[in-house]
Amino acid sequence: MPSSRSLFALIPHPWLLAAGFAGFATGVTGAVNLATADPSATFDHSEFISAYCVDCHGPDKQKGDRRLDQLDLPITAEDALHEIQEIIDVLVLGDMPPEEAQQHPPAETVQALIDHFTAVAADGHDRLASTNRETVLRRLNRREYLNTIGDLFEINMAMFDPTLSFPRDQLVEHLDNVGDTLRTSGYLLDQYIEAADVIVEKALGEPEPPAPQTWHFQDSFYQQPELRYSHTKVHDNRFMVLYEGRNSTRHEGGYGPLHAFADGVPADGYYEITVRAEALNRRHPYDQDLFGSDPALPFRLGVVPGRADIGPLHEHQPIEPLLDEVVLADNEQRWYTFRVWLDRGFTPRFVFPNGALTIRPTWIRLLRRHGELFPADLRDTQGIVESRVVVMRHGHVPQIRIHEVKIHGPLEAASSTARMQRLVGMAH
Repeated sequence: MPSSRSLFALIPHPWLLAAGFAGFATGVTGAVNLATADPSATFDHSEFISAYCVDCHGPDKQKGDRRLDQLDLPITAEDALHEIQEIIDVLVLGDMPPEEAQQHPPAETVQALIDHFTAVAADGHDRLASTNRETVLRRLNRREYLNTIGDLFEINMAMFDPTLSFPRDQLVEHLDNVGDTLRTSGYLLDQYIEAADVIVEKALGEPEPPAPQTWHFQDSFYQQPELRYSHTKVHDNRFMVLYEGRNSTRHEGGYGPLHAFADGVPADGYYEITVRAEALNRRHPYDQDLFGSDPALPFRLGVVPGRADIGPLHEHQPIEPLLDEVVLADNEQRWYTFRVWLDRGFTPRFVFPNGALTIRPTWIRLLRRHGELFPADLRDTQGIVESRVVVMRHGHVPQIRIHEVKIHGPLEAASSTARMQRLVGMAH
C-alpha cells in the first residue's frame, strides 16, 4: 500500500486540502448600509473646537500629540475612532477644557457635543464592522470544514476530527461564519497541511475491510482502579457496574470499558453490540439527594467510543459522541442490541446517561446517614475503601449491571477502493 504522502500526490490540486478544500465561502459581513445619513453632518463641532480647544490642540500647539481642528469625519479608520472616544472620555470626566482655561462652555453645550460624538463613534463602529452589504470571500470555519471533509470523502466524522489542533473560530454575536473574523494565520495553514495528510490516510488507507468476526466477554469485568478492590472483594468481577453519569467531576463508575478489548475494533465500520444487562435499585430506601437522579425515570444504557491511546478509558475523552442508547427493564436481565459505527482503534464504552450526579462521596455519606439499615457491627466503618465494600455488599445503590457482551463486525465497513478510483480518476 503506498504511503499517505504518495496517495496525497495522486489527488488533483492537493493544495485544496491544505487551504481548507477550496477553503473560502461567500458571505455578507455586517448589516449596515453606509448610504444612511452621516451623524457628523447634523452638528457643527468645529465651532466648539475653535472656541475651546484649538489653542492647545491646533496648528500652533498639540498638547499630548493631539490636533483637533482636523478631525476626519465620518470615521473610516480605527485611529479616528480611538481619537473620538478619547474626546468623549475627557468631556464626560470634565477634564477638558482644563480648569485654568480662560473660558468654559455651558454644560448643555458640552452635553450636546458628547451626544454628537457618541453618535459619530457608533456610526464609526458600524462602518468599520461592515462591508456595505458587499459579498466577501472567507475561509471555511471549523464546522464547515469538517462537513466538507465528510461529504467529499464519504467519511463518517463521528469519531474523526482532524481539526483538534486548529485555533478556535472567533464568534461575532454567537455566529462563527463572519468573514472578517475568520482570519487565516500561518499556524492554521500548517494545521491544514497536517490535517490533509491525516485525511488522505484515513480515506485511502484501507483498500478492503476485514471479514466480520465476533468477540465475546463474560466474567472478568474489571472496574477502574478506584473500584477494583471493592468490586473484586464483593462481586469477584462477575459483572460490570455503572453508578453515575458522564458529567461527574470525579469519575467513579461513570464509564464501563472493556479492558480486554482496549485495542478497539480492527476497521472502520458498523458493529453489532449485544449486551445482557439489568437496572437495579431505581427505587431505594435512601434520601434521594444522595444521588441527584430522578427515580421516576427508567434507567438508560448508552454506548460511547473511546481510545486507550488518548487517555484512560474510564474517564472523559475529547471525542465521545453518544452512539446509541436503550431503556432498561428494572430488576431483570435482558439482552439489548446496539448497532453503532466505530472507527478503527476505538472501543465501545458503556455509560449511564441518567445515573447519579457523583458517586464518590456517597459511599460514606450513605453509611453515616442510613446506618440503621446496615448490620450493626459495620455501621462505624471508617474510610472510603471499606465503606464502599459495606455499601456494595449490604446496600441498595442505584446501578446498571452488565453481565455479558458480544461484539460482531464490521457489518458494513468503509472501503477506500471506490474513493481511490473517484479521486484519482479526477486527474484524468
